[in-house]
Amino acid sequence: MSYRIDYISDIQMIRKFQLALLSILTSCILFSMPVFAQKNLTLVSSMSFSPQSVAGCWHYTDTANNTYALLGTSDGISIVDITNHANPSFLFQLPGVNSLWHEVKVQGDFAYAVSEGTDTAGIKNGVQIIDLRYLPDSAPNKFYQGDGAILNMLTRAHSITTAGEYIYINGHDIASLGRGVLICNISDPWNPVYVGAVTQNYCHDSYVRGDTIYTSDIYAGQFSVYDITNRSNPVLLATQQTPLLFNHNTWLNDAGDVLFTTDERNNAPLAAYDISDLSNITLLDTYFTTLYPSSEVHNVRVLNDYLINPSYGSQLTIVDANRPSNLVEVAYYPTASYLVWDADPYLPSGAILATETNPGTMYIFEPTYVRACYLEGTVRDSFTNLPISGAMVRIINSNLIKYSDGFGGYKTGQADSGTYDIEFSALGYFTKTYSGVQLSNGNLTQLDALLVPDHTRVSELSRNFRISPNPTNDKITVQSELSEIHEIKLSDSFGRIVKQSRMYNEKSGSITIRLDDLSSGVYFCTILSRHGSFVSPIVKY
Repeated sequence: MSYRIDYISDIQMIRKFQLALLSILTSCILFSMPVFAQKNLTLVSSMSFSPQSVAGCWHYTDTANNTYALLGTSDGISIVDITNHANPSFLFQLPGVNSLWHEVKVQGDFAYAVSEGTDTAGIKNGVQIIDLRYLPDSAPNKFYQGDGAILNMLTRAHSITTAGEYIYINGHDIASLGRGVLICNISDPWNPVYVGAVTQNYCHDSYVRGDTIYTSDIYAGQFSVYDITNRSNPVLLATQQTPLLFNHNTWLNDAGDVLFTTDERNNAPLAAYDISDLSNITLLDTYFTTLYPSSEVHNVRVLNDYLINPSYGSQLTIVDANRPSNLVEVAYYPTASYLVWDADPYLPSGAILATETNPGTMYIFEPTYVRACYLEGTVRDSFTNLPISGAMVRIINSNLIKYSDGFGGYKTGQADSGTYDIEFSALGYFTKTYSGVQLSNGNLTQLDALLVPDHTRVSELSRNFRISPNPTNDKITVQSELSEIHEIKLSDSFGRIVKQSRMYNEKSGSITIRLDDLSSGVYFCTILSRHGSFVSPIVKY
C-alpha cells in the first residue's frame, strides 16, 4: 500500500512542475498555438482565477432558480453566481488546503468537496460539507474527518461521488481500508455516518447508479463493478481492463447497459463497453479527439447519450453515443494550453460549465447537440466475397480514419450532413473510392465496399514490418522501415482487443509493447498503416 501512496506523491510532483512551467510559458504558448475553429460549442463567458489553478466543478440551483458554480480552485472552493451566463459574478472563496486537486459534487442543498492537499496552514481537510441554502450571502461549512470506526482518520481524498442518500469518498488516505471507497449515509446532510467501504483496490473515481458502483481502479488498470445493495458489505460482480490500463473515470449511458471509460495516458482512447452481461463485458468502440488525438479525455460525462469530454490538449468535445458501437464526435472547442479538467453539462439552462486547469479559468458554453451522420457497412473481396479485416475507411477531406473488424464490418460517421467521397484501402487490394455518398444527421447510411485484389502489394508491405521476439514472455518490439503506422492492436483468439496503441507520424523506428500482464497463449498483432494492414500471430509463453 505504501507503493501506491508514493506513486500518488510522484504524480503530484510531476503535475506541479508542469503547472509551474506552464505558468511561465502560457503567454508564449497561446501566441504560438495553431488556431482551430470550434464546432457546435459557443463560448458564452469565462472567468479567470489565475494564478490559482481550477480542477473540479459542479452547479447548484436554489428555490428562486438562481444558479451557482462551485469550483475547485487551488486554495479552496470558489462560488460564482452564474444565473446570468453571460455575466457571471464571483461571490467568495471558502478556505481550503492548497492543492491542484479539489473536487466537488452537489446533493440536494449541500456540496461535498475533497482534496489531495495536506493540512500545513492550520486548515482542516477531509470532506468539506457546504450548506448552500444561504447563497448568495454565505455558505456555512465544516470538515468531516470520519466517525465511528473511522473517527478522525480521514484527512484527504482524491474525488467524491454523490448519489441519493450516500456520498462515496474515493482514493481516501485510510490505508487499512485499501484507499478504495468510503461509503457514508447523508440522511442528515450535515452529519455523514460511515457505513462501509470498498477495499479491494485504490479507487481514483467512481460512478453510482441504484445499488451498483463502478470503481476506477487506476493502478490496477481496470474498472470494477460492485453490488452495494448492502452498503456495509459491497460484493464484487466483475472487473474489466481498460485499453491503456490506467482507468481514470467511468460513466453509464442512459439505458445503463454501456459503460464509458477514460484512461489518463497519452494516446489513450475513450472506450465504450457493453456491460449488459457482466460475465461477458465487450469492447464496442473507442474514440480519440479530432483536434489533438494523442491527448486523452480526462473525464467523461453523459447526457441524453451524448458524451461531454473535458480533455487534455485543452479541448472540450461532445460525442454522439446514441450508437455506442459507433462513437462520432459532433462538437469541439479548443481553449488554452494544457487541460480542460472537468465539465458539468447538467445545468437547468442546458449550458455546460467547464474548468481549465492552467491558466485557471471557468467557462460557460452553449452547446448545439446534433445526432451524427452514421456510415456503416462491410468490406469484402470482389472475387471471393470474403470479408476483409483491417481495411482502412477514410472520409475524404477529413482526418477521420476507421478500420474494418475481423468480420469486415466498419462503422464511422460525420457531424455535418452533405455529400462525401469515401476511400477504402487494404493490404493486397487496389484502393477504391465511392463518390457522392449522401450522409444526413441522425440517419444511417449503409455502404458495402468491394475491393479488387492486388497481390503484388502483399509481400511489399509485409517486408516493411518486423515483430520480435516471437515467441516472447514479456514484450514485443514492432519495427517499421517505410510505412507510416497509425495503430497497433493486439487481440486474443476470441477477437477481443487486449492491447491498443495509436501512433502519429511514426514513419520508421520501433515501438515496444509490454505483455507481462497477459496470460500465455496465441495473440494476433494487427499493424494498421496508411498503406493497409498487416497481421501476425504472437506466441506468449
